[in-house]
Amino acid sequence: MPDPSLADLFETHFQVVPADQSHLLEKVFRIRHQVYCEELGFEPNRTSCLEHDEFDKNSVHCLLLHKASQTYVGCVRLVLADNQAPELGFPFEQVCGSSSRWAVDQAGRKKYGEISRLAITANFRRPRNFGARLDGMPPKLDARDDEARRLFPSIAVGLYLAVAAMGLSKGLDGVFAMMEPRLARQLSHFGIHCEQAGNAVEHRGTRAPYFISRNSLLDNLKLECKTLLSKIQGCLALPYAPYA
Repeated sequence: MPDPSLADLFETHFQVVPADQSHLLEKVFRIRHQVYCEELGFEPNRTSCLEHDEFDKNSVHCLLLHKASQTYVGCVRLVLADNQAPELGFPFEQVCGSSSRWAVDQAGRKKYGEISRLAITANFRRPRNFGARLDGMPPKLDARDDEARRLFPSIAVGLYLAVAAMGLSKGLDGVFAMMEPRLARQLSHFGIHCEQAGNAVEHRGTRAPYFISRNSLLDNLKLECKTLLSKIQGCLALPYAPYA
């Protein structure tokens, strides 16, 4: 019997849910607090146990539902330009400063977005108690565990494709993301080509800003990822992207 495709494997275990209601946004902020504040110590603990910032009001969010347990185990947001305060920029610009090689006038920001605050709970970042990784890409798994080998990378890929789906629906020309160079290389195996947009900086480890263009995504995405993208677009009730 052939191995299930990435899309089938992801769909069997997970569902992407738009966080478009207040009670779902609260779940997003709680997951972020759990991961960023309690587990990884990247942000200070909040008495509310909700982690949020000034970019959330200009973002669209989604959650990752684990079907078997009916629990939310991850989230991600797409930060959009602030039409009222375009000088605010995107989160990566605050981190990279002058090291960013990307520049656009404030009026042009509405063509872009940023993948941000991707969070995956520890039990799905650390299968079999492997070391914690924020991006969902674990160290090498035992060769006998083929399904786990495919399942855990699919979590991060699924969340990146969820942001891609949201960006495509808004007609964006591309999105930025701060990530480890290792993750950028891994995403390229799925046809998600990340163009480095600035120098690497020390930010929760070595990270660099990357740009994923709309055209590059649609031209290079592997077939199984195109299928998964279409499934995620259906979950988010978004228009299907044309594949030329």
